[in-house]
Amino acid sequence: MWKEIFLSAAGAVGVTLALLILTDVFAILGAFFQKKKAEAQAEQNQMLTAAYDMAIRVLDSITQTTLSRIETTKAAAIRQAVKNGEKGYTELTGLSEEAYQDIVRQLSPSVEKALEGCVKNTEALIRNKIEELLPEVKERYKLIGSAKETKGNVNLRELLRQSD
Repeated sequence: MWKEIFLSAAGAVGVTLALLILTDVFAILGAFFQKKKAEAQAEQNQMLTAAYDMAIRVLDSITQTTLSRIETTKAAAIRQAVKNGEKGYTELTGLSEEAYQDIVRQLSPSVEKALEGCVKNTEALIRNKIEELLPEVKERYKLIGSAKETKGNVNLRELLRQSD
């Protein structure tokens, strides 16, 4: 009888110890997995940040190129025609929409996805980028135009380097 009581008590203690150890193991594993999850999220955030930075650089480049093309082919002539009263101001504002549509067409799906992953309104981002870079592009072409008038043959690279 003592033997059965002892075995029952030992079994109960053994089961209790096993449950305590198992609880500790689960707590340790839970903490380990939480740490790994946090590390993965931090790494994913770093990757998302890097992708966003790359996408912004691409957007800057596309916007700069698009605005330069529009400035050299259309904007200056339309601006002069508006000054002379030959065309309405809406023609100039239409160039902004043309630039936006052209930029959107040029963005690759991966760049769009990177932008959308960090910014809620990519249309506003692109339109703001146009407004941000437009004065710089206009100033560059104003410098080129005035240099051509005063110097005749102009080294374009040297002039652009001076404007930076």
